Amino acid sequence: ASLFLSGCLQVSTTVNLNKDGSGTIEELFVMKSEVINLMKEFAAAFDSAKTEEFNMFNETELQAKESNYGEGVKYVSGEKVNFKGFEGFKASYSFKDINKIKIDPSPEDKIPYNAELGEVEQEKPVDDLLRFNFTKGSPSTLVINFPQPDTEEKQKTEETTELQDTTFNEQAEQKMIEMFDGMKMDLVFNFNDDIDETDASFVEGSKVTLMKIDFSELIKNKEVFNKFKTAKPETMEDFKEVVGDMEGIKIEFKKQVTIKF
Repeated sequence: ASLFLSGCLQVSTTVNLNKDGSGTIEELFVMKSEVINLMKEFAAAFDSAKTEEFNMFNETELQAKESNYGEGVKYVSGEKVNFKGFEGFKASYSFKDINKIKIDPSPEDKIPYNAELGEVEQEKPVDDLLRFNFTKGSPSTLVINFPQPDTEEKQKTEETTELQDTTFNEQAEQKMIEMFDGMKMDLVFNFNDDIDETDASFVEGSKVTLMKIDFSELIKNKEVFNKFKTAKPETMEDFKEVVGDMEGIKIEFKKQVTIKF
């Protein structure tokens, strides 16, 4: 269910950072309306006595997730969003110290269906989160440390995959296209003061893109899509090997990035 639902979403995270290390986190999260209708049915079936209908925009839940972003984070505002067959929410959070912030690059953990189906949210290991080292100065310096794959776990996964049936028929391919068409993921840092120097790969003005993935572009590229469905990438590194430098895909793969601003 998690894989299916994560294939039907668009999620955009923008971190706006001030020179003193404070800032805001802006989240846009939407899913296909048809999938949300299914989620409503699941929620109703799970708890038939529940009178309140499942809603993607729940301000109480958004406020309760302040601590998910780190110490000292405060919910500022939120609103319901609807466009082109998608619906969801926008939410804004403020923080005083980027060093205490936790950003999870995985979009599936933002899906609000777990609580509706009685699942308990588990805290992500620190190694799976973006970590930050900020030093105030002239210029100020931000070092972004990226999650690193567990090579031992990856090897186990590859060994297990070898035993599985790798056939991929036309019906399965069409289902995969339908699932991922329209899926987008963005993770951007916006510096409210000009960037003086950085070794980041994708920079435009005062904006650094850490991840931008448009799966619709991947589907259009038949050669890359065929590699994607055959390779079945398990990690972001595997994904990068498959898609290369194709248009619509930007992924920062350095272990850490430094920005002076």
